[in-house]
Amino acid sequence: MLNKLLGALLGAPAEAVAEYFKERQRLKSELKLKKLEGKVRVEEAKAQMEVRKLEADNAWELAHIANSGWKDEWVLILLSIPLILVFIPSMAPYIQTGFDILDTTPQWYRWLIMAVFAAIYGIRIWRRKD
Repeated sequence: MLNKLLGALLGAPAEAVAEYFKERQRLKSELKLKKLEGKVRVEEAKAQMEVRKLEADNAWELAHIANSGWKDEWVLILLSIPLILVFIPSMAPYIQTGFDILDTTPQWYRWLIMAVFAAIYGIRIWRRKD
């Protein structure tokens, strides 16, 4: 009888309290779900950005191949001359003298030459940071 009396007195408030905690738990679950969905969207955006970078790199490479023309062959021949002549004993002193003279040029000039060769052959180290 006492249980019935307590149940009748506390029934409505107990149900309201239980409903409050159920609703609170549901809202917490929804909040966690929204946060996870936000993290997923951020990661998807990062992946899409990486794909766009790779597509841009690929397009650049294809354009470079299509527009390479004779300059690549010219640079390759130019770079090969000292490599070949150094194996001819009578030419080796001339090659050494040439490199000694190049060693006296300003550093900015040597960096410029390296940058030109790197650009011609498509060496893009500045894009490959990872």
